[in-house]
Amino acid sequence: MRHITAVVGGLLVTAAFDTAHAQTAPAGAPVNVTDVVVVGSSPLLGSGMDRNQIPAATQVLGTRDIDRTGIPSLTGAILDNIASATVNDTEGNIFQPDIVFRGFVASPTAGASQGLAIYVNGARFNDPFGDTVNWDLIPTAAIDTVNVEASNPVFGLNALGGSVNVQLKNGFTYQGASLTAYGGMYDRGSGILEYGKQVGNFAVYATGEITHDGGYRQTSASDIYRLYGDLGWRGENGELHLGVTAADNTLGNPGATPVQALNSSISNIFTAPNEVYNKYVGVNLNGNWSLNDTTSVQGVAYYDTLTQRVPNGITEEVEPCDDAEESGLLCNEDGSVVTTFKGRQVTDFLHGATYSGLSVQGLDAHGYGASGQVTNEAPLLGHDNHLVAGASFDGSDSSFTGSQQIGGFDPFTREFLYPSVTQVQPSVGVSPVHVVSTTRFYGLFAQDVWTIAPGLDLILSGRFNNAEVDLHDKLGGPVSGQHSYSRFNPSAGLTYRVAPWLQFYGSYSETNRAPTPQELSCASPATPCSLLNFFVGDPSLKQVVSHTFEFGARGRLEGFAQGRLTWNLDYYHTQNFDDLIFESTLLNPNLNFYTNAGKTLRQGVEASLHYDTQRLHASIGYAYTDATFQTPLVLNGGSNPAQDANGQELIQPGDHIPGIPQHRGTAVVTYDLTDRWVIGGSTILQSSWFRFGDEASLTKPLGGYVVVNLNSSYRITDNITVFGVLNNAFDERYDTYGGFGPVDDVTWPNVPGGVNDTRTASPGMPIAGYVGAKVTF
Repeated sequence: MRHITAVVGGLLVTAAFDTAHAQTAPAGAPVNVTDVVVVGSSPLLGSGMDRNQIPAATQVLGTRDIDRTGIPSLTGAILDNIASATVNDTEGNIFQPDIVFRGFVASPTAGASQGLAIYVNGARFNDPFGDTVNWDLIPTAAIDTVNVEASNPVFGLNALGGSVNVQLKNGFTYQGASLTAYGGMYDRGSGILEYGKQVGNFAVYATGEITHDGGYRQTSASDIYRLYGDLGWRGENGELHLGVTAADNTLGNPGATPVQALNSSISNIFTAPNEVYNKYVGVNLNGNWSLNDTTSVQGVAYYDTLTQRVPNGITEEVEPCDDAEESGLLCNEDGSVVTTFKGRQVTDFLHGATYSGLSVQGLDAHGYGASGQVTNEAPLLGHDNHLVAGASFDGSDSSFTGSQQIGGFDPFTREFLYPSVTQVQPSVGVSPVHVVSTTRFYGLFAQDVWTIAPGLDLILSGRFNNAEVDLHDKLGGPVSGQHSYSRFNPSAGLTYRVAPWLQFYGSYSETNRAPTPQELSCASPATPCSLLNFFVGDPSLKQVVSHTFEFGARGRLEGFAQGRLTWNLDYYHTQNFDDLIFESTLLNPNLNFYTNAGKTLRQGVEASLHYDTQRLHASIGYAYTDATFQTPLVLNGGSNPAQDANGQELIQPGDHIPGIPQHRGTAVVTYDLTDRWVIGGSTILQSSWFRFGDEASLTKPLGGYVVVNLNSSYRITDNITVFGVLNNAFDERYDTYGGFGPVDDVTWPNVPGGVNDTRTASPGMPIAGYVGAKVTF
C-alpha cells in the first residue's frame, strides 16, 4: 500500500496543472445513443463501416462497459457482455486470464491452442513467439472501444474464431483529468491518473496505473505498473497519432492445485515458486489521411519489446537409485541415472529427501511491423460501395532460454529449495536450451461492401497470408530449421435490412494459423519437452485452417417501453482442419509435445437483448457452444485416472474439447436511482465442462456455477464520485480451470489424509469487496 500512497500523491500534483472538465458525463445526464455504430473494416483505425452491414455477429464495448463499476476491467466487460465468452484461469491470476470466445482461446499461457487475433491501435498484439496474449500489458484505463468480431480473413493470421480489436483513447476523444483510487480485500490497492487536452490541432493524452493485489492464494500476489501516452495531430484532411505503452508487471501464478488440497484450504498450491515478470515497451504510429471526398489512406507502424522471466516450481520424478551398483546416485523414473553438464552423474545430494524441480525460462522478443490500406467509398454501378485494400508486414526476433534444476522441497510452503543441480538429459526431454527465432508474416487483403439494392449488401473479402519461421539452436541442438506457410482465405456474405427492427445476414469465411516457433520447436513425440516448453526437436507441423458458416438476425426497436430495445440471434459453425493440441507423453506427464489432431468443430447459438432508457441499462445474453473432436485420436493419458491399461485415451468423434462449457448466460443491469446515485449488478451462469487432459470425456466434469456481482456509485459533487464493488456477492465456490497432475511426486503433510486424487483445479475468487473514489478536474 505504501507504493499506492506514493503514486496517488504524485498523481494529484500532476493533475493540478490543469482543471479541464472530465469527459465522463454525470450519472443523471441524458443518454445519447448514436443511430450508426461504426466498426473497423480491418484492424487499421480510421476506416470504419456501419456495424449493420457486417454479415456476422459483432460486439462493440465502450468506456461505459469497461468502467461500469468504477474499476476499469477489460476481462469483466467481455464476460458481462458476451455470452459466448468464458475464462479458463489456467495460471490462477486475475490479470492473466485465458479468454475464450466461441471455443477459441487467447491466452498468455504457453501450450494453449491459440485461436483469436488480437490488435491494439491497429497493431498485432499476439506475441509472435507463441501467439500468446499478455493481457496484463494492455492499459485498461486507456481503452476507448473494443470490437469483438467473428471469423474474418481480413484480420490475418490466427483469426480462426474471431478477433479482438482494441482502440485506445487520445486527447481528441478524452479531454479532462481524473484521479481514481480504490482498495479492498486481499490487500488490493490501486491508483489511476487520466489526463487529456486539446490545443488547436494538437492533443495529448496520458494515463498511469499502479495496482497491488495480494491475491487470495499463496504465491498469488501481483504488482502492476502501466503507462500509456498519445500525442495527436488533427488537420482538415487527416489525423496522426504517436502512442507509447510501457509496463513492468510481477504476476503471482499459483496455478492448478489438487482438489483435495483445495478442499482443505482454498489458498493451497501445488508447487512454488510460480511467477511471471513482464517488462514491455511499445511504440505505435498510426494515421488517416483523406485524399478526396471518396478516397482515404490509413496506416500503422509499430515496434515493441518484451522481456519475460518465468521461474516455475514443478514436480520432479527422481529418487535415489535402487540398483546397488548405482548406490548414492539419483535416478529418473525409468531407472536412468540423472546427469548434469558433460554427462556427469548426479548424486543423491539430499540423502533420500523429497526432490522437486525449478524450471526457469526467459524470453526476449522484439516485434515490429507496418500496415497500409486505401479506402474508397465511390459508388459502384450507381450503388453505394465501401472498398478497402491493403498490405501488412509483421516481423519478430526472439531469443528463448530455459533450464531445469533439481533441488529440495518444503512440503509446507510448497517451495523449491536450494542447493540445486541443473539437469542435462536429452533422453528424458530435459536440457538447457537457447533458441533464436525469426518470423516474417506478409499479408495482402481486400474487402468490398456493395449495396446492390436498398437494404441489401454484398460483402466480398479475401486475404493472402505468407508466414516464414526460422529457428536457430544456439547450443548446437536439433531445433534449427526453416518453415514456410502460405494460404489465400476468401469470405463472402450478405446482409438484408428489412427494417430497423429486422435484419438478416449470412456469411462463409476461411482463416488460417501458422504454427509458431514455440510449437515447431516442441513437436516430436520421440523427444518431447517439458510443460515449460524446452525445445528439443523440429519436425514440421501443418498450418491450421478453419471454415466458418454463420447466419443470424438482429434489430432495433425505438420507443419500446419508452426506451430502445436491440436484439441479436446468431448461429455459427466453424470446423478446424489440422488443429493443434498439446499432448503429454507416456513416460512422464510433465513432458509434452505439439501435434496436429485432425478436425475439430465449434458450433453454437448466441442470443442477446439490450434495453436502454435514460436511467436504466439492462442486457441479457445466452450462448450454446458445442465444441467437439471430429477425428478419432489416441492420446497419452498423462495423469488422467480414466486412461486405459496402456496409459492412453481413445478420442471418438463427438467427444468434447476440454475447457468449454456448453451453456452460458449473462445479465447486466445499471439503474440511476437519482441523478447522483447509481446501482448495478451482473450475473453469470455457466454449465459444467470437462477438464483439460480428459479429451475423451471420461471423468466427471467440473460443476457449473452462478456468480453475482454488485456495484454502486454516488456523485457527492460534480467532481467527486465514490463507489463500491462486491464481487461474488454470495461467495459461490467454483472453479475456473481443471486438469490433472502427478500428485504422488510430492508429499502433502498439511492436507489431512494426504492427496491421492490426480484431479486439479484453479478456484474462482471468493467474495471480494472494494471501495474507492474518482475525482475529476
